[in-house]
Amino acid sequence: MRRRGVPRVVAFTCAALASVGTSCRARGPAPRLNVLLVTIDTLRADRVGAGIAPTLDALAASGLWFAAARTAAPLTLPSHATIHTGLLPPEHGVRENGAGALAPEHATIARLLKEAGYQTAAFVGAFVLDRRFGLAQGFDAYDDQIPRDPSAADRLEAERPAGAVAERALAWLANRQSAINPQSATRNPPFFAWVHFYDPHAPYTPPPEYAARAKTPYDGEVAYADAQLGVLLDAVRRRGALDRTLVVVAGDHGEGLGDHGERTHGMLLYESTLRVPLVIAAPRSMGFHAARIDAAVSLAEIAPTILRIAGVAPPASMKGRDLTRIGRAAFDLYSETDYPRVAGWSPLQALTDGRWKMIRAGAAAEVYDLRNDPREAHDVSGAPPAIAAAMRARAEAIHGAAATSQAGALPADARDRLRALGYVAAGGGAPAASSADNPAASIAAWNDFEDALSALNAEEQSQERKGGKGREDGPGALDMLQTLAMRHPDALVFRATYARALKDAGRTAAALQVYREAAKRWPSDAPLLHDLAVAARDAASAAAGPLAGSLRDEASRADQAALAIDPTSAVAANGLGLLAIDAGKPSDAAHAFERAAAIDPNNASYWTNLGNARRATGDRAGAEQAYRRALDVDSQAADAANGLGVLLVEAQRPGEAVAWFERAIAAAPDLVEARLNLGIALQQAGDTARAADAYRQVLAAPPRHAREREAAAKLLAALRRRP
Repeated sequence: MRRRGVPRVVAFTCAALASVGTSCRARGPAPRLNVLLVTIDTLRADRVGAGIAPTLDALAASGLWFAAARTAAPLTLPSHATIHTGLLPPEHGVRENGAGALAPEHATIARLLKEAGYQTAAFVGAFVLDRRFGLAQGFDAYDDQIPRDPSAADRLEAERPAGAVAERALAWLANRQSAINPQSATRNPPFFAWVHFYDPHAPYTPPPEYAARAKTPYDGEVAYADAQLGVLLDAVRRRGALDRTLVVVAGDHGEGLGDHGERTHGMLLYESTLRVPLVIAAPRSMGFHAARIDAAVSLAEIAPTILRIAGVAPPASMKGRDLTRIGRAAFDLYSETDYPRVAGWSPLQALTDGRWKMIRAGAAAEVYDLRNDPREAHDVSGAPPAIAAAMRARAEAIHGAAATSQAGALPADARDRLRALGYVAAGGGAPAASSADNPAASIAAWNDFEDALSALNAEEQSQERKGGKGREDGPGALDMLQTLAMRHPDALVFRATYARALKDAGRTAAALQVYREAAKRWPSDAPLLHDLAVAARDAASAAAGPLAGSLRDEASRADQAALAIDPTSAVAANGLGLLAIDAGKPSDAAHAFERAAAIDPNNASYWTNLGNARRATGDRAGAEQAYRRALDVDSQAADAANGLGVLLVEAQRPGEAVAWFERAIAAAPDLVEARLNLGIALQQAGDTARAADAYRQVLAAPPRHAREREAAAKLLAALRRRP
């Protein structure tokens, strides 16, 4: 695909450019500029100016390019919370992906611009930025409709490609323009649009044309995201809006790519994952000049900068500088990662003034002279002890001023419920930070874990291609995960992943035992308790009598405990619904599925489950509504299409049902139930030849579909006996 040239824009700056020797006129009253904020996930700073991202290169050359910008956290959700609030993670309280949400008292760019009369919209590329995590506040539209794998509904890595994100953003811009009332005094309100491209994130799977031209798959994904940035800017230009639009493009964090032993990001705080691209550009008509700024700046300064340029006074809580007016004075930049806790290791904090950089792991610290050692190859913490001590104290003070996120301490009533369910224990949990290992010393184990995950995913995909229910053995991944779990007893993530691998391999009893032991150690971890519930329900399906009942009770208690800990756990609510279905209580199931769908309305499987439960209660209208909502969320929701077909068959309209069953089969060829239902609908519609063919296809299904095969055999035999 040939991309048009990037529209030339220039940076909106004054004092900052004077600090690097560039003249600038005085700033007058700012016009009401549109604001386009584009964040590109997992984008290293060294990919700018390297010929990999031509759109961003051109923007950097003609705009204000901050060559030493840093993230406040090498994780997507905490970093974006900082970008949108101007607060550091200890201040806004969002410290890890998927753990808690941005509290509503923290004002965001969108909320403040909306209050100033802006139209606001966001388009995100990954579930990790789903609205439940708090970033939707202030947006008129928040497009987070990310397709999900029904078997892994809450996995944070669910994503959609940059092309799909850009398409939705451009559709909003077009509809916004067409909806403007020409008779209104506010017929041309400015917009604030945030567009998030997730593609450079691992695993790296660029489109073939970009993979073929790139040296590495990572660079291929960078090039693809960059091309979609070009599409977005070109479309804004064609609509005549670029000459009145402020454009801000930033990476949210970098990627290790092997530097300091780190392949991806989140565990360490070296420059490879903290340094990110940042470009601010404004229309040429503003009369300002382009420049490269080498002063160290933070992504926390994006929010106050955008607001000031838009003529909106930032709240006092936004302490960051206006990046268009920075001077030469050194400024402390803080970064952190709490993610190592999942492996039982110490969280890290980093502080830099642009030259000296300190990384703190509990009581230990590393110090680097970035001016003379930009690759951080030589720890000089022993050479200037006063510098190390002072920086460590400042970082500790920032880290200690932690805000409470919406996933803070458990309230007393939740603890009481957990005790009643048997899930509160004394002690346990992660070791104190001062005694925990520095993740830099254990990064090889994390790489082993990522290798095990890759092997696990490869085994799952192999079984899916073979049509099997699960891996028969999977010794490679299981052995690796078992070794990690044994060597690192404080690592919840190793233990939980090992248990999941056992369950997926069909070794449910062994998985359940590992989950039970982990729940004793980490009794207040909601995802762990839900995973235990899933394993217990699976074990119950293979058991009988009192044992099956006991296992279902254990599953119910675990999901109830998960919801007591985290009332926003959609997977736990869905799990309780599935257990109610097992128990023959469709009304209870419907209530549970309604809760799951309310928490996570972008999950098609929850709406489908709700449709099934409502149909079982006789609420046909409610069932149809839920099925159609599932298809609105995901047009490929095969189970929902199958459900609509069943409703039509039950309403004695088999001819209309055929198309829905065919749609379900087209979306999921291995949905044997839909093939059986297609045969029934065709038979009732009088097309016995096609019905017989559908039944024969069901009979060719794998043995695990015994129920459908038995029904198809009976129906086909009945057809043959007909005169």
